[in-house]
Amino acid sequence: MEPRTLESIAAIMGGALSGAGEQIPSGCSIDSRTLQPGELFFAIVGPHHDGHRFAQAAVAAGACGLVVSNMDSRPDAAGAARRAGIPLITVSDTLRGLQDLAAHIRRAHPVKVIGITGSAGKTTTKEMTRHVLEGAFRVHASRGNLNNLYGCPLSLTELTAQHQACVLELGMSTHGELTRLAEIADPDIGILTNVSGAHLANFTSLSDYADAKAELFAGMRDNTTGIFNNDDDQCRRILSGYRGYAVTCGMDRPSDLTASDYRLDGLEGSTFEVRHARNGSSRRVQVRMRFAGRHHVYNALMAIAAAYMLGMDLEAAAARLADLSPLGMRGRVLKLKGGLRVLDDSYNSNPGAMRFALQLLREAGQTGGRRVLVFGDMLELGSAGMEAHRELGEAIAAAGVDLAVGVGKLAGVALGALEQAPHGGAARHHFESSQEAAEWMAGAARPGDLILVKGSRGIALEKVVAELHRRFGEE
Repeated sequence: MEPRTLESIAAIMGGALSGAGEQIPSGCSIDSRTLQPGELFFAIVGPHHDGHRFAQAAVAAGACGLVVSNMDSRPDAAGAARRAGIPLITVSDTLRGLQDLAAHIRRAHPVKVIGITGSAGKTTTKEMTRHVLEGAFRVHASRGNLNNLYGCPLSLTELTAQHQACVLELGMSTHGELTRLAEIADPDIGILTNVSGAHLANFTSLSDYADAKAELFAGMRDNTTGIFNNDDDQCRRILSGYRGYAVTCGMDRPSDLTASDYRLDGLEGSTFEVRHARNGSSRRVQVRMRFAGRHHVYNALMAIAAAYMLGMDLEAAAARLADLSPLGMRGRVLKLKGGLRVLDDSYNSNPGAMRFALQLLREAGQTGGRRVLVFGDMLELGSAGMEAHRELGEAIAAAGVDLAVGVGKLAGVALGALEQAPHGGAARHHFESSQEAAEWMAGAARPGDLILVKGSRGIALEKVVAELHRRFGEE
């Protein structure tokens, strides 16, 4: 965070400052558990927690000041600041105050902001883009998946004058969120990875969900760049209404950046060729990466496209991908004793992502072992959940899975559809909890098995991965 006094921060947010205002916070925090001494604590009021209740804990952790809303109705938070003798900034809404501060910081620097949204692949695309850009720029990127109305502004407060590019993951679960995030982050480049049946619980249809994704591009300036998945029907629909300069990426449709000759190197990674078409001419670039699966080709194409639009050479951008490894819980491969391989994709799941994961399981294979799928409920699908899981059962049958282990009620629906599907001869086991599945799977795994673990975050399938790791150990 750039040096700013509490007095100037209060002015930016339109807040009232009580106490000395010359102190300069080292950063901002919305969580008293992770707050570092010298940071400014924002008492955010969320759907499940009221940060004002943790004001005393923030003071004890070393907060240099507190930002609170409506001090009269929250005397405990104000009292905590007074007793500690630290400044207090009162605003009408603490979340809005954080967002306004972030928007001010973003516009105070001549930094190029890349905003990434989509149903799947946001975090991996963010990490690929960050890594590629670091070959030419000083880059700031959002940590983890800080991608919502709380996390995105918090990430922006970490910008400093040294940064030349900023890569942000932008998520949403309802209409209006990406409109607000576009206002705050003001992206120079927007990336749309895909639009599939994820997080449909708050939407009437896939098209309605896509309209909410389109808010990012509707909120971008006319002189900005949009990067779109040209193989995705909803992405193309959003592209048709975009006012800025558009770049398309694809594998199946001719695009500005088109990938071909995809080759899977077991689970060690993959290679492909990128054809860049522009003004009637084209050039070709070879790409080698440590990510396995066609879905990661789209992520890589978009990272390369963003780098190219910021002035990087295509060959240099492609070369940067060769030494980046998949993130934990997002496609990382664990090599365990006995030739056991675990493809850990346990962070999240939706119908589109599951299709890609099953395709990888089918293509990778494992000589001398079984193809095993450990999967959990795909959550937040609303009324589409039952049908999506019936279709999942049919997809599992088509993928040639030898053993399917489901966790959760909806996973039971998928297993039932698997049993009824033609060629659905996979062995099946169903568990109510991830811990039960973890203990059973650790005892049932055989040497040479390839085990794909994938499910929504709320199912906690990382327990299966952890138990397999504990039981077998790494090679």
